[in-house]
Formats: sequence, C-alpha cells, structure tokens
Amino acid sequence: MASIGKDYSKLKEVSDCFTEETLKNILNTVHNGKEINVLSWNFGEANAKGDNYLSTVNKIKVTGTIDGRQVEVNIVVKSLPKNVGRRKTYRSSEFFQNEIAFYTKVIPKFEKFLKEKNQIKVLCIPRHLASVMDGENDYIALEDVTVLGYEPIARQSCLDYDQCMMILKAIARFHAISFAYKDQQKEEFIEIAESLHETYFSAEHWNWYKRFNERLVDIAKNALTVEYPFSKAEKKFNAYKASDLFRKASELCDRKYKPTSVIVQGDSWIPNFMARKTEENEALILDFQLARCASPVLDLSTFIYSCIDKTIWNDKFDTLLKFYHTELCSTINLLGSNPENLYPWNTFMNEINEQFIYGLIFSLEVIPMSLLDGNDVFDLDLIKDDNAVDIADVWTLANIKSESGRIKLASIIIHAVQKGFL
Repeated sequence: MASIGKDYSKLKEVSDCFTEETLKNILNTVHNGKEINVLSWNFGEANAKGDNYLSTVNKIKVTGTIDGRQVEVNIVVKSLPKNVGRRKTYRSSEFFQNEIAFYTKVIPKFEKFLKEKNQIKVLCIPRHLASVMDGENDYIALEDVTVLGYEPIARQSCLDYDQCMMILKAIARFHAISFAYKDQQKEEFIEIAESLHETYFSAEHWNWYKRFNERLVDIAKNALTVEYPFSKAEKKFNAYKASDLFRKASELCDRKYKPTSVIVQGDSWIPNFMARKTEENEALILDFQLARCASPVLDLSTFIYSCIDKTIWNDKFDTLLKFYHTELCSTINLLGSNPENLYPWNTFMNEINEQFIYGLIFSLEVIPMSLLDGNDVFDLDLIKDDNAVDIADVWTLANIKSESGRIKLASIIIHAVQKGFL
C-alpha cells in the first residue's frame, strides 16, 4: 500500500470535499449502524499513466468500526485531475457532471424499479457510494468490485466467444431495464433522460474534436491503402470527410426522444467491462461519462466492432445479434413488459441497418487507442500550464505500425461496406 493510517493530505489530493466524514458516511452506507468510527484509510497504487484520460483514479481501503464491530470497505474513487490544463483540455468537469447525473438521477430510479420487481441482480454496474459535483472538487466513489472477484480485461485482449456472449448479456440486460422502465413509467423516464447531456458527438464539440478526428480518419485511410489498396471499401471510405462521419455520429446520438431510445453506456470498449468466473460467468459495466439516451445499437455496434475479433463477427455476426436480442427480450419480459411491443426483431434489424455505422465511427478512435502499449501511452500531465490545449497535440497518434493492427481496423470498414452500413 502506498500510504497507511489517517493521512489527511491523501484525502485532499482526491478533492477538498473528500473528507473523513465522507468515509464515515460510506462505511455507514455499506454496513449501516449507529456508532461509526473511521480507523484508517489506505491508498493503493495510483492508476497507470494514460489509463484514465478524463480523471484521476485511486483505490482506497477504509477500515472502521460500526457499533464496536470492525469493518472494511474497498472503494474506487474517480476525481478531477489536479492539473488544471489537463482538466480544461479534456473538458473533465463536463464528463464528471454526466456520470454523476447517471449515478444520482438515473440509477436510483432503476434500483427502486428493480427492487419492486425483486430483480435487483439485473443491474450489472458497481455500486455508487458518494459523489460531489461542483466543477472544481468533483469525485465519484464506487465499490471496488475486484473484492467481489471481478477482474479487468486488458485493452489489448481479444475476447473469446464465451467472453463476448457474457458481455453481450450484460449490455442487453442493462438496456432492458430502460425499455421496461420507459414502458411502465414513461414520464419519469423522460425526466431521468433529461439529466444526461451529450459529452462527445454534437456540433458544439466539433472544434474540440476536429483535428483529432481528422487524424483518426487519416489513420484509417492509411490502413486501407496499405492492406486493401484499390478495394471497394477504400474507395467508399475515402469519399467521406472527417466532418461527415462526425456529423453522422452526432445525429445518431441526438435521438433522446425516439420511441426506441434507452439509456446507453456510451463507451462500450474492453476497459469499461470487468468479469468474474462463476457458473454462468458475469460481467459488470463501468464508466458512464458518455452515457446518453439513444438507440441500444450504439453500444452494441461499438462493442462488436471494437472489442470482438473479426474472425468472430465475420462468421457469427447474425448469431451475435440474435443472442443480444433474445437476452434483451427475455429480460424485458422478466421485468413485466412485452418486448414485442417495445423492440421487435424487425425494428431492431431496421436500427442495425440504419445505425450500426456508429460502431465503425467510434472504432476509428478505439482501435488505434487499444493498440497502444505502455510505452506509447500519452503522459497527460505534460500539459504544463492552466490553459487548455488541442487534444490532437496530446493524443499524438501515428499510423498503425503492425499489419495485424491495420487489418483489424480496415476489416471493420470492409464489413460495414459489405453490409451496407457505410
């Protein structure tokens, strides 16, 4: 452990609002009692350089007593970077605002709904324990699920078929909660959807994303030119400008009030899932800074294209879609609604054909990022002063060096063209 005891300076490093009283309240939330004392807090090793662009992440073990009984709680705390330039560069406070709204406005409603159905296990996310949102001292404290046996999946990993199905099941169950809740409590659903704001793909963010987005498109064009020169996919993709693709993604994200729009995670690539081995195998979904209300196809397409090896989605694309939809429908039914009325197969497939392009667009960023090794990851604290810089000057991505990496990216575009998505 990096620090032991009651080191108040460590708490202050997280946030001025992250105090011993915060830890006391967390102990009480988890264990519930009348007389609560905090004995110590121990900080684990900080997260690796570049693992979290928008936040600083700490693991903390809190030890205390409740009604004379010694207890421990392990938490993960995400907080705003202390480097003000980094904070402004990455618009960190906006992403924190969205994720905290998700945990404090959306999830309590979902939890109440699921408890009434006696189906709380359907909600496969870490437990929210505390948060503050004021634009300066923001943090969010969640249960450390590694204590429950969940493990992260390395971002360079290729998921096997069983892992793919495990995560697809978690995504489907998460989406099903929205469908059922929206069906049974529509006004309240609209209210919680209003609490979420688009943090990535919208016209107001184009200038922030423009140069980096253009670089991503150039990297994809290079991968196609090197690996599949003069192909139909290269010709088709080269006809698009970066702004065209960004505009398309923005349109798909701006569907908050469509009948089939639900709360989606928004950033469904490998680091945002954890898994544990049980009889069924279980996955948890993490990180809701890009959460929005839109078609479930946005999460599905991102996961399939960016996280699953092409040998699986090339051969079993229809199987993956069918598995997701079957799991979605069975969970909607479990929660007391009729899936045939809410998201029948033909409606789902229409949205696949119309919106699966989103997975390609988001993969233009995810794939090059996922191919970075520890030596290539960006040191965000190189931002020296309190002024924002262009993200393209920090996220300095080069053309993909490996043949396998280029094929991985180019194959997504080829598949999208073959399917008529692009």
